[in-house]
Amino acid sequence: MSIMPCTECLRKIGKNEKLEECKLKRRFLWWGSGGIILALFLSFVFWGSPWGLWTNKQAFEVYLEEKYKKDFVIDEISFDFFNTRKYQAYAYAKDDPELLFYVGQDRYTGQTEDGYRYEAWSAEANEEIGAIVREHYPSTTNYGVDLVFSETEPTEPVVGGYKKYGKVEVGVTLDKILLTSANSKTEMQRAFLIFQELKEMGVPLHQFGISFENKTLQLHKDDISKVNSAEELAEYLKLYRR
Repeated sequence: MSIMPCTECLRKIGKNEKLEECKLKRRFLWWGSGGIILALFLSFVFWGSPWGLWTNKQAFEVYLEEKYKKDFVIDEISFDFFNTRKYQAYAYAKDDPELLFYVGQDRYTGQTEDGYRYEAWSAEANEEIGAIVREHYPSTTNYGVDLVFSETEPTEPVVGGYKKYGKVEVGVTLDKILLTSANSKTEMQRAFLIFQELKEMGVPLHQFGISFENKTLQLHKDDISKVNSAEELAEYLKLYRR
């Protein structure tokens, strides 16, 4: 014979269950709130606060516009926690949206710096020098133009500045052309025409090189002034060792 629990006992059991349920919900609420706060804190530490991102975005924009006297757009900004623990961004001028460059805080001083001049000058050098290379080697697209600048940033205008303040390294890869006794003279004349045109344009060559299938041609800064003919240029040819 089973004994039915009294109504008062059932009521007390129900109250206790509800009380435990409320306590459990409260724990979940506290843990959830703590997790959200912790997640927000970690996001601020690793990715920067929304306020920091916004204020530095505005500061970068003002810095660029005051420095270059033109309008810029900050395209993307982030906080580099692992390397510099500073804010950095990419930007472009409104009149040239294709030219993307870096702007950010120096990792040691925190001062704002940018790479607009370097990118603008690199684009200009690639366009001018690339046109000469393609004129003499229409079928090749494998060439490189690198700029070397002093550590002191110039204060001159952007346009044309690379010829005054930079040194240029030019490299052309012609791995489909095999130099032989039959074509060597012709290829050296063609290479010399490029070399001579660059000098006549006032390009401050720091290094000039052409890689053929079987030989390489390499002129360093001390060699540039010594070469005045295709025959002299051919003296710098060397067998390509793979």
